[in-house]
Amino acid sequence: MADKIILLTHEYPPIRGGAGVYCHELAMAAFELGARIEVVAPKGSIYHQDPKLRELTWEGSQSWISSLRLLFFIRKFYNRKDKKLLLHVADIGVCKAFIRFGFLLPRQNRIMVTIHGSELLKFTRNPIERFFFHLFLRKCETIHVLSKFNYEKCSEFCPFTISKLKLIPGAPSSVVNYDPQKARILEDTKILQILCVGRIHPRKGQVLLLRAASMLPIALQSKIQINFIGPIKDKRYHQKILSLSDKFNGKIKIMGDISETELSAFYKNSDIFCLTPNTLKDSVEGFGFVYLEASAYGLPIIATRVGGVEDAVLDGETGLLSNPEKLDELKQNLLRLIENKKLRTEMSKRGQKWSAQHTWSKIAEEIYPDT
Repeated sequence: MADKIILLTHEYPPIRGGAGVYCHELAMAAFELGARIEVVAPKGSIYHQDPKLRELTWEGSQSWISSLRLLFFIRKFYNRKDKKLLLHVADIGVCKAFIRFGFLLPRQNRIMVTIHGSELLKFTRNPIERFFFHLFLRKCETIHVLSKFNYEKCSEFCPFTISKLKLIPGAPSSVVNYDPQKARILEDTKILQILCVGRIHPRKGQVLLLRAASMLPIALQSKIQINFIGPIKDKRYHQKILSLSDKFNGKIKIMGDISETELSAFYKNSDIFCLTPNTLKDSVEGFGFVYLEASAYGLPIIATRVGGVEDAVLDGETGLLSNPEKLDELKQNLLRLIENKKLRTEMSKRGQKWSAQHTWSKIAEEIYPDT
């Protein structure tokens, strides 16, 4: 049994991303359950005393310098021989640091890691990095994965990890404050609102959505507004979205990064949630917290069958999934949900029930059972 959990991350709110949501929600839930937990997060993170947050003096990254600084930081603050600490490697940046400089770690500390998904692509391409990633996983006493996709990939890469693997899906962010017992009321409006939440990046597949939407009947396009919300991480990809927007006969709004209050309003005023990610050579959608968030607001979902998306979206129940390489499939799913209000209402109700089954307190209990 560990005396304290040290959750280590290079991504934390106010940055809104899957790993950041995971780390913040898990830390808060574990603390509420009585666990002794401390968070180590990068410069600029939101500050809180409960649980204690120890802020790094630099912004986290995957650079060699950042990795080395983190390991020296751990040696300085978490190298007590009279304490047994559980170091929770909770995001890809920290994972990379441990792979590179794990030999600098205090030996008395226990280690667990959360695999979000991209680690299994990024750290297995280079033979040297692949070797050290293998060694790192051997040192971990627990390997938490968020989806069946991650479980299978990790088992294939390191068969010896099967006994260490814990498959525990995520949950919606606590900013979701919507009573799951109240079904969302879908009112008739002239413009159907499609919401897409995700950083503007090739992996998130906004271009795929626009291409499929542009294949819809022209008369139907004019009755649709697509709202893109998320920070611009790839300027070229952003320009591509702008170019395709001119070919769509409906309305397009690119909102960028917005506040939680504004985001909540968009959720409540939307009819369909659509995020259609791709798998890149070194990046994959490991789970998809945002899908459960959308379901909590009663939005039927359109997504692609990649990575761990199927663990967050129940195909035919809470949403419709398509092959990312088959654009016509995506177009047909869009058409089906847009034209079938009854189906949207049914998926809305099922989605809220599905989302309500996922809570951070349950996740914290399963991840830290002996603390």
